[in-house]
Amino acid sequence: YTLPAQLRPNDQAGHEHFGYLDGISQPGLNGITTNPIPGQTMVDPGKILLGMTGDTMTRPSWAKGGSFLAFRQLRQFVPEFNQFLTKNAIRLPGLSVAQGADLLGARMIGRWKSGTPVDLAPVTDNLAIANNHAMINNFDYTHQGSDITTDQTHCPFTAHTRKTAPRADLTPVDVNHHILRAGIPYGPELTSGEIASGKTSQDRGLAFVAYQSNLGAGFQFLQQKWANNPNFVFGKNISSPGFDPIIGANAGQPRTVTGLDAANTNKNITMMTDFVQSRGGEYFFVPSISAIKNVITAR
Repeated sequence: YTLPAQLRPNDQAGHEHFGYLDGISQPGLNGITTNPIPGQTMVDPGKILLGMTGDTMTRPSWAKGGSFLAFRQLRQFVPEFNQFLTKNAIRLPGLSVAQGADLLGARMIGRWKSGTPVDLAPVTDNLAIANNHAMINNFDYTHQGSDITTDQTHCPFTAHTRKTAPRADLTPVDVNHHILRAGIPYGPELTSGEIASGKTSQDRGLAFVAYQSNLGAGFQFLQQKWANNPNFVFGKNISSPGFDPIIGANAGQPRTVTGLDAANTNKNITMMTDFVQSRGGEYFFVPSISAIKNVITAR
């Protein structure tokens, strides 16, 4: 099995195929991350690395400092995603259809294509935030004068970044279900035929990896208990906010999401197709460098 990477060109470098800047937010590790950025969640290193502080399992000595890796080949249906945004473009005064489509996409992801959190820029992108490392992650979905249990005007409860990292939605802030993630695009850019038809004909997507010390508390938990759970985030005025609109799965059935339309956050939007499909993957153990040198290759 091989999956050749295909870095995206020019101003799309660092962006996945839907066009959004990737890999912006990662947890910091206590005692390892020396200069956490504002808004970065700090967790014990044992949530990512085996045998370290915070790892609740007993590990053999050679496993210390290693990590479990979850790999998924995620196919992205980009023409269908773009077509969905245009057909359901948010209608607000002063916004063109294209701008309304961009706003809907930002509310589905939780960030604008630049990386700016929609929670900090709820109507239009703000590049001053995207270009400032002290601001780009400094948010938690709380706003003075608004109620976090009812307010979706800044960011929908179901936005991808909120479903997988709920920040102040959980009290205390969650420090047990975190992953270090990375990804690299594969497949070609959109063809003219795909753009014209709105149908995917070429295989493209993201080679996704996530590191954690416990797969059940990391990748599997985030996907199954949060992204795929229409009732999460809990404690809101809506008992079932809906699925993660990007990676949430409903066994191939339609997915209903509320809060995406900034003009009417009570409106339900139903997605008849998945825009991201897992083509397969595997779990691996990644040993530390010292284990490779002193144990594995020494035998």
